[in-house]
Amino acid sequence: MSVARTARTARTVRSALLAALAALALLLSGAAATTPASAATTTTTTTTGLDGVWACDVPAGYVYDQVSMNRTCSGGGTWNSPQFHLRTPVDGLTACVSSPAFVYDSISWGYACSQQSGVISNAYHLRTPYDGLTACVGTPAFTYDYVGRSTSCNISPGSGIPSTTFHLRTPVNGMWACDVPRGWTYSATTSNLDCASIQGVPTTKFRLVG
Repeated sequence: MSVARTARTARTVRSALLAALAALALLLSGAAATTPASAATTTTTTTTGLDGVWACDVPAGYVYDQVSMNRTCSGGGTWNSPQFHLRTPVDGLTACVSSPAFVYDSISWGYACSQQSGVISNAYHLRTPYDGLTACVGTPAFTYDYVGRSTSCNISPGSGIPSTTFHLRTPVNGMWACDVPRGWTYSATTSNLDCASIQGVPTTKFRLVG
């Protein structure tokens, strides 16, 4: 009887030991399987900017300052397609297109931006708008208090005909301005030549309230 009980006890201990070893093996295999996934979730990817990259299109937020006509972007065709030298827009950059957060204060002409052989194209000297800047265009964040004339903003190369320029101003209460910015109104008007887009023709000026 004692021998039988001893044998049963030994078998019980052996079974318990095997079960414990199996559970440990299962636990270790699970940890091994989850380790790569955990490592993957902590890995960070650093994205590099596209400034200076030649690309087949222009992503949002970028401009370009050169165009190359070649077959890189033609999809295997025998024709030339434009390839663009991407730039991050900054104050003072001369680019082939303008950018929404910028204005430009001069236009130049040359072949860097051309997409036709032998045909010159214009480029824009980008500026971050500020109070008192004279620019070739207005911008919704500012108003302007008078206009001028300059050949530097001419969109026709070599014509020598001056184009309109805009003296940008940050809107403030009581300012006399050539237009009423969004979110503002006006308390009085006058008429003079300050804002005349056609020389010699008086236009309305507004006293801002906002």
